[in-house]
Amino acid sequence: MNLAFIEGFLETVRLGSIAKASERLNVTHPALSKQLRSLEDYYGVSLLRRTPSGAAPTPAGKRLYERLLPVYRELQAIRSELANLHGFTRLKIGALPSLAAHYLPGKIHALDQKGVQTEVTVRPTSPKLYTLLGEQLLDAAVLELSGAHSAFWSVPLFAEKYYAVVYAGHPLAGKSSVTLEQLSREPLIVNPPDCRIRRWVTERLGHLGETPRIKAEAAYGEFIPGYVAAGAGLAILPQIAADHLNHPSLRVLPIDDGYAFRTIGLAALTEEIGRFLRPVLAPL
Repeated sequence: MNLAFIEGFLETVRLGSIAKASERLNVTHPALSKQLRSLEDYYGVSLLRRTPSGAAPTPAGKRLYERLLPVYRELQAIRSELANLHGFTRLKIGALPSLAAHYLPGKIHALDQKGVQTEVTVRPTSPKLYTLLGEQLLDAAVLELSGAHSAFWSVPLFAEKYYAVVYAGHPLAGKSSVTLEQLSREPLIVNPPDCRIRRWVTERLGHLGETPRIKAEAAYGEFIPGYVAAGAGLAILPQIAADHLNHPSLRVLPIDDGYAFRTIGLAALTEEIGRFLRPVLAPL
């Protein structure tokens, strides 16, 4: 039985959707559907049924999921142990979107040069990456470090500041920096509530007795800078994302606050994996 078929089945049940599972595993929807049919042919039973929101396991599928999950985790653990003994040849690394786009490519190429085949998984928030680590679906992740996940081996890599992004015609565009008081008076374009930066601005303004003026909430991606450029409001981005803005109608301003930064680090399932990756993933 192909291990990829088992992984596809487990992810489909866990996420409740073939489409979501195919996206996470970086395979096409038709390819994953074919794998699932092969698994059903192998066991001779129907494993999944369609639901309004995606897919759900049949009674046989639920039983198979319960039996296969510990087996799959044990196989993953064996793979990690053998890799530790003989050198790493394949690793699954998670990252936040801005880091995956602007920080990791050169690092992954360096791993390629070392003969390490790397699979990169992108998730919008650090908690989601920690969840994948906890499920042993990742070997390591580059994310915002959190003391709440001390079970994983981790090490800081670098700190990056937060910046306010405004459109060129905004009154603040000509300033050299922006204060929290000024941010409290501006409409903000923000990410969903589990975003670390959104939590930071809410907490910092709360210390001033202020509440952020949320103009709009948008998913992660390029919409927010474009919406700011259109004059809809202001946004707050990490330095690595702000440094790569190429829109002529945007201005980037430092924030006058000593807490306007985040610490990016490496978290790994084992110390061996972490110590192997640290020199490669650390800043130059």
